[in-house]
Amino acid sequence: MKKLLRICCFSGLLLAVVSCQKDTNVIDEPVALQYQEAATSGKHNSNTRSFTVTVENVSTPGTLNTPRLGGIVPLSPGAWAVFNGNDPMFTEGQMADIGTERIGEDGTPGTKNAEMATLSRVRDHGIFKTAAGPILPGQSAQFSFTAGPADRLQFETMFVQSNDWFYGFSGKKGLRLFDGNTPVTGDVTAELGLYDAGTEQDSPPGYGPAQKPVQPTDNFGPSESVVITEARVRFPSFDIPANNAVIKVTITVN
Repeated sequence: MKKLLRICCFSGLLLAVVSCQKDTNVIDEPVALQYQEAATSGKHNSNTRSFTVTVENVSTPGTLNTPRLGGIVPLSPGAWAVFNGNDPMFTEGQMADIGTERIGEDGTPGTKNAEMATLSRVRDHGIFKTAAGPILPGQSAQFSFTAGPADRLQFETMFVQSNDWFYGFSGKKGLRLFDGNTPVTGDVTAELGLYDAGTEQDSPPGYGPAQKPVQPTDNFGPSESVVITEARVRFPSFDIPANNAVIKVTITVN
């Protein structure tokens, strides 16, 4: 019962943070990277399908070896984008922009979503969350969009028991939504990576005073400036649960 009360209290705290956050910073897209609409519009409009993505929290008490929150791993509200061309959200090995920093450190997706609205290569974008905000164990959030064979998907959601970690699709081009003309469906969790944004100094997951569940304010904790790296690569000594012990992502097509 005490663990349940702690989880509920944390849910209310994270909801208050998310609902009060008003992101206004937007990063402009270099002209050279803008998606050329005329060159691929025909391909995009061919064989378009309607996709629904479900992001589920499958962590349980004890997933992390920490007394904090009973060892569960909440997931934050996230931002998503359907795009063609270069990944507009993040690239492993490059510096995080302000939108990724906000998600990685504080679980607030507003700035990243606003960034997506400025990019012509982004076909569709939005925010996913539960009615209460964070995605707690046993809960899920969904988002839907229409896409064609040229399109890819990317999203970011915070691994909340961390300083600045987030889940996103692996590689440098997001998730391919079609295999030829056949839409991708089913469990795509294996395509995810857990990334360190490189914007705040790290302690092991579930420990330290500058992680989301215990930090007194947003943007709290000693900063750093390193490139985005997979968390397990950068911190091999940390006890980090397998991705499929925390998150499950499935795609259905109508």
